[in-house]
Amino acid sequence: MPVGSISSSSDTVGIAVVNYRVPVLESKEEVLDNCHRIADFVEGTKMGYPGLDLIVFPEYSTQGFHPTKWRELCTTVPGPETDIFCEACRKNKVWGVFSITGEINPKGNPFNCFILIDDKGEIKLNFHKINPWVPKEPWYPGDQTMVVKGPKGLMIGANVCYDSNIPEIVRDTVMKGAELVVRIQGYMYPSKEQQIKVASVRAWENNVYFAVANMAGRDKLYYYFGHSNIIDFDGTTLAECGSAPDEVTYAELSISAIRRARRNWTAENHLYNLTHRGYSAVKDGVAKSPYSFYKIWSEDPEKAKKICESLTRDTPEQPSEEQATGHLLNK
Repeated sequence: MPVGSISSSSDTVGIAVVNYRVPVLESKEEVLDNCHRIADFVEGTKMGYPGLDLIVFPEYSTQGFHPTKWRELCTTVPGPETDIFCEACRKNKVWGVFSITGEINPKGNPFNCFILIDDKGEIKLNFHKINPWVPKEPWYPGDQTMVVKGPKGLMIGANVCYDSNIPEIVRDTVMKGAELVVRIQGYMYPSKEQQIKVASVRAWENNVYFAVANMAGRDKLYYYFGHSNIIDFDGTTLAECGSAPDEVTYAELSISAIRRARRNWTAENHLYNLTHRGYSAVKDGVAKSPYSFYKIWSEDPEKAKKICESLTRDTPEQPSEEQATGHLLNK
């Protein structure tokens, strides 16, 4: 898809990702002040990019991640923070992705939330991060991937930061229909190189648009490297920020192009080929899963956990023959 424009069309979704400056906040009043700053970003970006349909802010951009006061800054969804975001989206007639860290959870620790709001100011999705980053993040893990119809009918799936390091989360999101996976993240050095590459790999292996919004700058704990980016469904980069706080970049995503590719590609159609193995040799291909571990995980989660522990926490200096040959999967 050509880049360099500030417009969009009936067939393209104009998307902007923000290298939002990491906020250092001490009170709920400061959080709400920051929400108004985010709302100003929505308004300014729409003025600068009149084709804007969707704007994406990073994980932790709303409340930050205060090392000792994070629980005090938690809130509800909907709540005063999302009220400000809803009004900004309605006023500027754009969709927006925002972060709530965290949402109060009556059953335990708070959730880390990806909030999608439409151009009428309605919350369309509240996704809870499935794989919180250990050992630092205190968030209660979510238990399902989520996809909704977004601007102009483009199907949008949600990921939060570490989620995208787990290939199964992205693949499950795409198999639910996502044509664009949005990843909001608060990633710091030294993981810059790996995380930039992950976006391209996940886009390529899932034939999906991938958009990442990352924080930039320093808080009380880390320095965040920015490099928010927008990736085409063939894994190539459409647009990418640098490391400076508050950079914004923009691209158009063609709805018809991704749908044509998924329908017509043979080589590199990774979604179709996954369940049609060897269809050049076998009529319609083989659908049965050849992956032993996933069968075990589905049928016996505790056994799957023990297999993982045998390869990680319980790994000796010299692996056993069973570990070396994969026989643990057959026990």
